[in-house]
Amino acid sequence: MITRSRTRYIEETTDPEEAEGRKKQIVAPSAIGTKRQKVSQARVKPSDELLAIEGGQLMAATEEVPKTYAEATTRQDQDEWKKAIASELKSLIVNKTWKLVPKPAHQRPIGCRWVFALKRDEKGQVVRYKARLVAKGYSQRHGIDYEETYSPVAYLNSIRAMLAKCSAEGMEIEQCDVYTAFLYGKLKEEIYMELPEGLRELLELAEAEGEDDVVCMLLQSLYGLKQASRVWNETIDKHLKSMGFEPADADPCVYTRGEGDDECIVCLYVDDMLIASRQKAVIATVKAGIAEKFLLKDIGAEQVGATVIYEDNQGAMALAKNVGYQTRTKHVDIRYHFIREKVVSNEVELEYMDTKNQLDDFMTKGLSSKTLRYLMMRSDVGPKLETSN
Repeated sequence: MITRSRTRYIEETTDPEEAEGRKKQIVAPSAIGTKRQKVSQARVKPSDELLAIEGGQLMAATEEVPKTYAEATTRQDQDEWKKAIASELKSLIVNKTWKLVPKPAHQRPIGCRWVFALKRDEKGQVVRYKARLVAKGYSQRHGIDYEETYSPVAYLNSIRAMLAKCSAEGMEIEQCDVYTAFLYGKLKEEIYMELPEGLRELLELAEAEGEDDVVCMLLQSLYGLKQASRVWNETIDKHLKSMGFEPADADPCVYTRGEGDDECIVCLYVDDMLIASRQKAVIATVKAGIAEKFLLKDIGAEQVGATVIYEDNQGAMALAKNVGYQTRTKHVDIRYHFIREKVVSNEVELEYMDTKNQLDDFMTKGLSSKTLRYLMMRSDVGPKLETSN
């Protein structure tokens, strides 16, 4: 019987002293007619420090997102996470998401938990610590904590039709996002929730001190509730109708108002929306009307400068930049020749990207463990590699 040898990934440490004391796991090559021999020694534990080379400098990426409140408040960077937690709690209190009441005897409160995330810039540097309080909606009971949960979103065909209309008729279009949209909805059901971790400690609420049976009675929707999406949709639908918009018969998430130059179209996809009109003033008026009740955020900005295309084929770059005739040009489909015009007009800029910096290679090619860790780090994807058995 022919057995196939298995590849084993071993996480190397960057500490020379640790490297000397670490024993590697060795697998003897398999042979025909014999069983594989394995020398079992100390198992290699992946290091928590992944190293990446960027801009000729060595960057250590040790930031990992905490899984629990206890972990977030006992780490070296606990001050940053505490600030994020406090900011979220204050936002919920200002928004009057709940009120503190004695624990009811007739109903069991649902739980809640903290979800943490790190926001990074284009260079991978942490720019913001984010904490969000999420209700444990899975413990809700139908008929007691919630009724309906369905919430419509715009059909993909509706979005395509809207974009096609805007392109054909020269309409302006802008994309917006409603910040913490789910927190604006008013709840119809009577829902009680356990006190969030950190409410007493970080905000020192006098109402909660010394009270063992105090819970939160939810007044507004919260992320994680089964009906959160539906409540938000009902809230924004009511507000848009109050502004004179009417939903389309074919899609309840596409709203229209006015005719001719005053025509305006709003397309909803959960808390994101597209707003289109022939006049930017009309779009600004609609955005101002929505912002009267909701915190609206523009997504994206007007592009400044040329669109940069990164390419690792220098021959292709030379072909695109050289407007003269070349024999190999005949192998390029004529519908792609417009790229030359865009390069000449400075609408498109070509930049050389070395193959070793192609970040998607770790998803499509077999790589060494060092290159794999480097590309995964650059792409902000799962930091740990486990050794195989």
